[in-house]
Amino acid sequence: MAVPGSCRPGQTPSRDIPAPAGAPRLPPGDYSSTPGGTVFGTTPGGTRIIYDRKFLMECRNSPVAKTPPCDLPDIPGVTSPNVEELKIENNHVHNYEEKVGAGEEAQFDMDI
Repeated sequence: MAVPGSCRPGQTPSRDIPAPAGAPRLPPGDYSSTPGGTVFGTTPGGTRIIYDRKFLMECRNSPVAKTPPCDLPDIPGVTSPNVEELKIENNHVHNYEEKVGAGEEAQFDMDI
């Protein structure tokens, strides 16, 4: 007769993987994808919305994906080109050979 709490030969007892007590439990990196590449999102109510790769690749060519949001603030140099940079680009021809001006040195001197 087997003793309660003991295991049969060939079985190992199961245990939880130890984790720090206050550590948040994060889902794995591939939580929202399947081995076939299907991606899904989960709503707060628990409903899964399934996207296939073909659909997502087609969405990037959508005109909506290429326009900025309507509520985006106008920040020169961040969300829109800097006005001064545009004037400089329009007035100057770009030289691909940049020359170091007099008195300017390279940022780092290297001794070889």
